[in-house]
Amino acid sequence: MKVSRVDSAVGSILEVELQDGEEAVVVSDTHLGLRFRGRSLSRYEDFAEFLAKYCRDEKVSLVVLLGDIFEFWNASVGDIVRSAYDPVKELAKADKTIVYVAGNHDRIIANLRLESRRGRGDLYVVPDFFILKVGGRRFLLLHGHQLDTLFLRVKSLWKLQSYIYVLSESLFYLPGPLEWVFAGLSTLILLLILATFGVSSLSGELLLGLAAFFLLSPMIILSWRKLQDKVWYGLIQGLAARVFRSRLRGKSLSNIAVSKPLHALLDMLESVPEIGRVDGVILGHTHVPELLVENSRIFANSGSWVENGVNDCCTFVRLSSRLIELGKWEGGVAKTLRTAELPAEQL
Repeated sequence: MKVSRVDSAVGSILEVELQDGEEAVVVSDTHLGLRFRGRSLSRYEDFAEFLAKYCRDEKVSLVVLLGDIFEFWNASVGDIVRSAYDPVKELAKADKTIVYVAGNHDRIIANLRLESRRGRGDLYVVPDFFILKVGGRRFLLLHGHQLDTLFLRVKSLWKLQSYIYVLSESLFYLPGPLEWVFAGLSTLILLLILATFGVSSLSGELLLGLAAFFLLSPMIILSWRKLQDKVWYGLIQGLAARVFRSRLRGKSLSNIAVSKPLHALLDMLESVPEIGRVDGVILGHTHVPELLVENSRIFANSGSWVENGVNDCCTFVRLSSRLIELGKWEGGVAKTLRTAELPAEQL
């Protein structure tokens, strides 16, 4: 395996090249720690068993964690640590190269730099995407939220959820109900300031606005964390599905393959001389496992490890120089859902 960086006008791009006989396994959207109504939705036990098998497979030299591995939007730190314990142990003792591509739910790890010089057993964290070269062909691997209309419309505002998560977890870990006492006192202090001091200048208005922002933040953050499942998943997600018809959530690869954001990204990458043609795209985010060959390009979605009652769960992508496979982990056994042969390398 060869790991390098391509320095270009669009920044430094990680490129991983598999040698003949080496294989890569790709998983995404495990959402470790995710719970709803008292039960875990993440299939973390199955995920640990899956890793135990493939981290011991001599053919597999690369493990790709394609985003939303940890639920850093609404799961408690305790639930994340408990559900991640066994999967992380399997990854830690594996002599495999690991590339972790940040998703939208685990964006807070995007700036980690954990590269070493040992060659194998290294962990690379990338914020957006990387290039995987196998059998002379290049694949773009990304989580997929970068192509989602809702995220594109709100620009970078969606990243605020990661900061809200960090701040609210800090407050939630105060002893007893002190987080709400603290938030209530901050709000009360703001009300007293508003009732006591009159503002007659621009600088005073700015200071009052700044005070209001900081003093109201604890109450707003805690209230949002308590209500976000109902507001975000119950209201905003449903509304966005109606307003933004091109949202990726739940969409098939046939829709993604022709999407303008994806083609804009591919055009940008293919304009880099050191990269050239991109022959395939592997992503997650939609929780819809799929494999598609469209206009000589291969598209794959690694699905998710979260129960939703609609799509197959515990799915993954396995890639070699000859074949790409969409698989499912079920009952301690890997089952093949679909395969596609990689076209012979064009010289």
